[in-house]
Amino acid sequence: MLKKQFGRKIRNLIAAFRGLPPEESQSMQKNPRAIGDTIAILLKKISITKTTPEQVIRDNWEGIVGQNISGRCHPVKILNSDVLIIQSENAVIRSELQIQKQKILANLQRLPRCAKISDIRFIANR
Repeated sequence: MLKKQFGRKIRNLIAAFRGLPPEESQSMQKNPRAIGDTIAILLKKISITKTTPEQVIRDNWEGIVGQNISGRCHPVKILNSDVLIIQSENAVIRSELQIQKQKILANLQRLPRCAKISDIRFIANR
């Protein structure tokens, strides 16, 4: 024989009739969502689909620092939304980047979502 589930309202009505306390849990019986809908909601909620400043910088890296040096250094992260950390292969490349700092900064600030970057710090591989 199949056992049928009653909704919360019915269970509380039966509990009241029997002199039992009502069910007061916060959980609700809901129909499950389709996985595709859940993923779409999650992507929107955590903003994965939005382009980040880091992604914009990576996509335009060669244009920012120049073709000759772009393969010998890379952006690491943005601190406090205004300081870009760039890691270079060695101290010589770091010095070259330091010389071109104002030019690199100007190139960065022209990119969408990167106008807030006001400083660059250079580090060499250890």
